[in-house]
Order: sequence, then C-alpha cells, then structure tokens
Amino acid sequence: MLIVTPTGTKDFGPCACCGDNSRKVWGLVHRGAAGEAAYFVEWTMGQIARHGAHFDLVLGKWGDGTTREDRYAVSLEFQRTEQGPAFIIIDATDRDVGRDDLVRRGLRRDEVIGTEVAKQAFDIIDAIWLQDARIEEIRRAGFDQLRPGT
Repeated sequence: MLIVTPTGTKDFGPCACCGDNSRKVWGLVHRGAAGEAAYFVEWTMGQIARHGAHFDLVLGKWGDGTTREDRYAVSLEFQRTEQGPAFIIIDATDRDVGRDDLVRRGLRRDEVIGTEVAKQAFDIIDAIWLQDARIEEIRRAGFDQLRPGT
C-alpha cells in the first residue's frame, strides 16, 4: 500500500492569464518503509476548469547512497474533458521538474505510455488523489463536472 506524506505548500501569483493566485503542494510517497516517489501538484486556484492542474512525480531509487542519477521525472496533467475528468501523461521535459536537481532527466510522454512506469505513475496519482487533502479543490473541480447542471 502506498502512503502519502504531505511536506510543503506554497502560494504564488498572480497568474498572468487570469489574475488568480496559484498553489503548489508537495510531498513524499512510500511503499512500506521504502521511498517510492516525491510529488509536486500545481494549479491556479479557482481556475481548474480553465487551466487544469499539473502533477509532477520524481521516480526511481531513493535512500542512502542514491543520487539524482538514480531518478527521473514523469508529469501528468489533470483536465476536465467532455468525457469527464482525466489524467494525461505529458512531457516532463517541458516542466521544471524535468530539469530539477532531484532528477537525472524528465521523461517524454512517448517514453512513459504503455510501460511499467505509466502503471507506477497512475498508482501514485491514485494515492495522492485519495490521501492528500490539500488537493480538495482539484477533486471537487473534477467531480463537479459529473453532476448535472455544472
């Protein structure tokens, strides 16, 4: 079972597009005692329907003796689509996490789709979705669309 541990939050802005502030939250994901991932979630508050939200994951080996060479970044975008809420794997090379000191490099979408890395990423997203209360606004935005009249 994956355990999510929230570790930080930062608000910033305003967004050049809409004028609203943005929020970034981050934390760690463990499987038992072993480190599984670090994560960063970023969205513009009150504008999820317009801008979506980004979920950036740092995967690979963690613990004593590991370095950034042992880790890589995977990025997903949360969007409200005509079919409902969806997570879409995007190029981590286009995100700050893909150039972060925590990772060797960011993976492109085509390097992730259909691989075990994709399965791991979606399992981690599920854990974050269910366990990190700080993303309640994103959860509400995704499910509001499913209710008639929203």
